[in-house]
Amino acid sequence: MGSHQAWQTLATEKQAAQANKIPKGWRLPSEYLAGDETSAHGVMEIPAKCGILNAEELHITQDFNAVTLAIAVQRGTIKAKSVATAFCKRAAIAQQLTNCLTETMFDDAIKRGEFLDEYLELHGKPMGPLHGAPISMKDTFDYAGVQSTMGIVSYLGNPVPSEHGTSAATLLDLGAILHCKTNVSQALMSSDDHNNVFGRGSSGGEGALVALRGSLLGVGTDMAGSIRISALCSGTYGFKPSSGRGPFFGSTFCHRMGSPGFPPVAGPLACSFDDMAFFLQAVLESHPWDRDPTVLAIPWRAEVATSTPEKLRIGFILEDPKFPVHPPVCRTMESSAQVLAQAGHEVIPLHGFPSLEVAMNLGLDSFSFVNTVEWRRHLDVSGEPIVPSLVDNMPFITRRIEKGGYSIDEIFAFNLACLQYKAAWNAVFVRHKLDFLICPGAETTAIPHDTWGTPPYTVVWSLTECPAVILPVGQAMKNMDRNDLAPSASPRPYQSELVDGAPTAIQVVVRLYQDEELLAAGRVIDRCLRKANNLRSPE
Repeated sequence: MGSHQAWQTLATEKQAAQANKIPKGWRLPSEYLAGDETSAHGVMEIPAKCGILNAEELHITQDFNAVTLAIAVQRGTIKAKSVATAFCKRAAIAQQLTNCLTETMFDDAIKRGEFLDEYLELHGKPMGPLHGAPISMKDTFDYAGVQSTMGIVSYLGNPVPSEHGTSAATLLDLGAILHCKTNVSQALMSSDDHNNVFGRGSSGGEGALVALRGSLLGVGTDMAGSIRISALCSGTYGFKPSSGRGPFFGSTFCHRMGSPGFPPVAGPLACSFDDMAFFLQAVLESHPWDRDPTVLAIPWRAEVATSTPEKLRIGFILEDPKFPVHPPVCRTMESSAQVLAQAGHEVIPLHGFPSLEVAMNLGLDSFSFVNTVEWRRHLDVSGEPIVPSLVDNMPFITRRIEKGGYSIDEIFAFNLACLQYKAAWNAVFVRHKLDFLICPGAETTAIPHDTWGTPPYTVVWSLTECPAVILPVGQAMKNMDRNDLAPSASPRPYQSELVDGAPTAIQVVVRLYQDEELLAAGRVIDRCLRKANNLRSPE
């Protein structure tokens, strides 16, 4: 497996096997496959007009959110098998357009739909709150009988998981239909979903799939921003919970387990805000700590999550001077703050807050622990190269490894620095008596591949372990977000023509373990902004 040709052959064989799992009747005509990752034209309308989905399947995939679709299935007005079939077909279309999938479980999903229909008829009640809801998962989550390769060529020879991981098992117990797994970045170490096994995806595997409604709910992971960046680039919702509030055990990783540093978390991407709350409530009310020892036994607080606060005290961060935002982001942040103030909420501009550069450096130090050596070793086994988006980040990621790694004293110093940084942000919330704060999710909107670089606006909340949510707000408009408005100090060149029409979003953050408060406040702000921008609430 060490030669250049060997890894290419293995990857080509895997891609061919993946493509052959799509039934002939679900394959797009050639006129819809003329573009590539550099094409300017969009693909959002293709699922509805390509002719693969019949009228009922278009109705099922377009006219519901996860909440209302689950209700329809549980009332018997729509069959779970019909839901499974419709979303398997739509996911197959999304895959052909954006290369967003790694594995498909289409046959399992349709049989699952049949089982759920039989269960409902036999017992007269749903299997669980997610009964009939179609859900996709990032490739890292183990599903029995399906590979978890993480886009690493040498993992193609690993044993196939014989049991479901805790995330898949929990969702199946709750009645969900799991129909596919989604594409990832190489070694989970960049913001571009690009690896040598499955190739380059678009806007994050989960984000692209949910945006094209090939799934209504997707489960992702977030260690520095993966859920939130994927949501931001695809115009969907993405929720990063507090550390330890969701099942994560029984997953496949390419890093060394037990490494110091802040932990990854699992959370939902969704077509609507209500779907995220629906997912989190269902999972947390199932007592996931009984199945997963990494989950904290913090019961779901329904009375908080469903509350509707009338007046919120909101901290507002337009940008960190070290990481100036691009014109679409600046306009989105300023207009959102204005809308919230006009709605009667108290908006407090924050200045002199803890530096995001400090957080970014601590994040990079965390990535430079011995886990860096581990994933490089997995790549070296097959001889596969590092993909372009990761090549640019390598000097940051490996900066401490190349100096000989860390001493025990340096690890203690790192942990102390993280604790002090968390305390500084906690003091900001306390001093200003904030209910939550809003800030950018990134300096940019979705931008050309291999140009993302480091993620300061998301890694800060991973380091502090605070829950954070991305809310889609609008889109970039080249006539308003002109090139001459771009900050001269930005490390990323801004070209309004390249991002015209790209989704814009804001990030909402609360203190650690206030996930239910974030849902309550986030719902208020989401409805406020959608009303002000004349955006129809997602179905």
